[in-house]
Amino acid sequence: MSTSKPLDVVVGGQFGSEAKGHVTHRLLRARRDAYTKDYTPEWIRRNPFRQLNIRVAGPNAGHTVITDSGVALPLRTIPVGVATPGTILYLAPGSEIDPDVLWREVAMCENAGFTDLWQRLYISTQATMLTKEHIFAEIGMHEEIGSTGKGIGAARAERLMRRAPLVEQYGDLHGWFNVVTPEQHPEFVRQFDHVVVEGTQGYGLGLHAGFYPYCTSSDCRAIDFLAMAGINPWDRQYGLASYTNLEVFVTLRPYPIRVAGNSGPLLGETTWEALGLPEEKTTVTQKTRRVGAWDPQLAKAAVEANGGHPVVRLALTMLDQVFPKIAGETNEEALLDDDVEDYLAAIERDCGATIGVITTGPNTGWVYSDV
Repeated sequence: MSTSKPLDVVVGGQFGSEAKGHVTHRLLRARRDAYTKDYTPEWIRRNPFRQLNIRVAGPNAGHTVITDSGVALPLRTIPVGVATPGTILYLAPGSEIDPDVLWREVAMCENAGFTDLWQRLYISTQATMLTKEHIFAEIGMHEEIGSTGKGIGAARAERLMRRAPLVEQYGDLHGWFNVVTPEQHPEFVRQFDHVVVEGTQGYGLGLHAGFYPYCTSSDCRAIDFLAMAGINPWDRQYGLASYTNLEVFVTLRPYPIRVAGNSGPLLGETTWEALGLPEEKTTVTQKTRRVGAWDPQLAKAAVEANGGHPVVRLALTMLDQVFPKIAGETNEEALLDDDVEDYLAAIERDCGATIGVITTGPNTGWVYSDV
């Protein structure tokens, strides 16, 4: 592990639902463990490892994290770092917040035992508030282009016209949550030893990725998420002299998915039954996902759009869908099998990047030690 202050950005390399929440959770734990392994408990108590998990964009994407007690938290607004004790959580300036969704998730997290959420969660005053009018404006878009219809595009359009309401105008949020103003934002971010930006959606859903109009209302690359998070990766005051401190984790799954309905092209589309896998449903809409074949051209394009090697590392999730025998494994020795090794080598060749994270189940996997 690098001894410098790492800035990690987790992005999707396909059409969303690549398990970015799980990867974010693994990175938070791995960075923390690497920091603490060489020091005594007393030294760590006096020099705590300060982590910040920034969630960007809106509640049209769900990220699920499984807590240490085995509780699954399907989160659409609160960062998955809530499941990592001590991690500070931040809803960025470039986020859209539905207050109803936020309050439901607060209750869910509290019921799961995270009663310190009030001390850990910060919200930018510049984030956009989602209203019922935004949601109504998107009625029918699911049938037309596969949109989740949660009002994000409408809110962004209104923000561009300078008419959207902001968090700073909502006294209810000010009264309950910690807020960060534009003046406070730079120093707020700089104080942390590790920052992870939790991106949403996937590269193929980007507004300019080539699948328009079957796309979301923004681009979905690391550079876009950093802008939403209000972070300059070359900020020397944060300790980032160059890209050597920035790592982008392009998250990929063996069988890409798209949401149900008329949601756009999908290479080698098949069925869950044909793959011998249980059906998957989306976190937000609870509709059965469409599933397709590994698309090397899409994966390569996502890697290149996010900076390429060596900035990009691959996060290969759900490897157990291809090799059921490694389901639940937590040690990379499980990959010492000719078939598995050949498969991973092919993925790296397709993408032109090396693997840094592997997951083998909903809450199992590892981060390689050279990350």
